[in-house]
Formats: sequence, C-alpha cells, structure tokens
Amino acid sequence: MDLATIQVPLHRIIPFSNVEGQGNRTSIFLQGCKLNCLYCHNPETIPRYTDEAKQVSLQYLYEQAMSAVPFIRGVTVSGGEPTIHHKKLVPLFQALRKQGLTCYLDSSGFFDYEVIEPLIEVTDKFLFDLKGDGEGLQTLCFDRKNQQGKVPEQVIPTIAHIKPENLARNLQNLAKLLPLGKVEEVRLVFVTTFFDAHQLIEKVAKLLEPYPDVLLKIIRVHTKGARDEQGLTPFVPTIEQTDELAAFAKQCGIQKITTIY
Repeated sequence: MDLATIQVPLHRIIPFSNVEGQGNRTSIFLQGCKLNCLYCHNPETIPRYTDEAKQVSLQYLYEQAMSAVPFIRGVTVSGGEPTIHHKKLVPLFQALRKQGLTCYLDSSGFFDYEVIEPLIEVTDKFLFDLKGDGEGLQTLCFDRKNQQGKVPEQVIPTIAHIKPENLARNLQNLAKLLPLGKVEEVRLVFVTTFFDAHQLIEKVAKLLEPYPDVLLKIIRVHTKGARDEQGLTPFVPTIEQTDELAAFAKQCGIQKITTIY
C-alpha cells in the first residue's frame, strides 16, 4: 500500500519517550476512543473527530519515526484507542518493522480480536490496560452520553445496559494475547468502589501464572487532567491501599509488579 494515500487523525507525537514500552520510543497518539473513562487524563482524544486533531498520512508518521533513528528502539501507537484504526495501522507497522523498529500498541483491550487480528500479527507488544471488572465499568468507562465526565452519585448502576460478555472482553483478549508473547505489561488504574480490585487481581494472576516476565503495573488513580477532579477525588485510594493491593498481587503469584503513586 502507498503510505502517502492513507490518512489517520493525529492528536500528537512525542519523538522520544521512555514510558510507552521498553527503551526510547516514538509515541504516536491518534484521535478517537470507544470508551469514556472518568479518570482519562487526555479526554480531548476521546471524540473521533475534532478541529484540533489533524489528518496526516501514514507516510508522515513513518518519516517522523525514521527521523528519530538511531535513537529509538521502536514506535508505540496510543490514543485514544489505536485499534479503532486497525486497518490503516497494518501497512505502517509493516513498513516500520522492515526498518528494524518494534511496533507497540497501547490499548484498553476492548477490541474485537478477530476483526483486528491482521494488526495483532504485525504488533510486537501490547501495553494492555485493565479497566476494571463488573457492572461498575458501565459508569466508569462506558457511558458515552456523559460527555462532561461527571462522576455520578450512584457509581454501580442498578440496571445493566451493557452485556456482561462485553464488559469482560478485555480479560478475554488478554488471555488470547499472552500465549502469543504479545504482552509486555498489564496496567491497572486503581480506583476504589467502582470495582473489586482484589477480585480482578485474582483473575489476572491466573492468566499471568505461565508468563512470569509480564509486568503488572498498578497505577494509583490521580485527578489531574480529569474532567471532574472534585467528583473523582473520593475514589482515589490511599498509598497504603495501593501498597496493600500490590502485596496481594504478589501473594497471588504475580512476580513482576510495580506501583505508581
């Protein structure tokens, strides 16, 4: 495919980053996300189309990455949610890998595995988010009508409006990616009340047991950049709670754990 003829909505590029995967990497943030996480620190990337995001060609992205060589190990595409651009990213990743660069995806994990499988094949590693577990995800991450990002008074809805299998999709996708060696780290933004973090850790521990080299990153949620900082504040765990969850993860058998406060 001609990279010059394929366009994607670009939010921004960070030429050199060491927090989006191993080594120094060029990080590309694309516009658009199917989720609407209340704690999202870059909510401006959620809408699929905005005046601020600019349409750029894959050739432009390729050239931006190559201009950082030899000081990078690869490229990480984030968002938003990069997998919504799955068809367009395949030729970009193919071109970058021909140049010896690794290609990572920073993803929420809520994608249709079979639909994006061609992209998975050319992706070296996923930085895989765990959004939570259970019905609280409906208000925490799936309420697209809540464009202001307001934290509701009732965080666990009384009526389910999303199928349980859809809420569990990211764990199902994680289970499929792990045997392929496609996961570098699993990240959990730790927020209280919306879901049972200990129960989720138990499920993740079973998945990670055969893969001790996969890192579990527990991130204490922060309110900076969130649309409703005041509303989110009561759900920020203490440092002690965060440490306790990390200790619990270790007890469950997860070997590589790091915490971010």
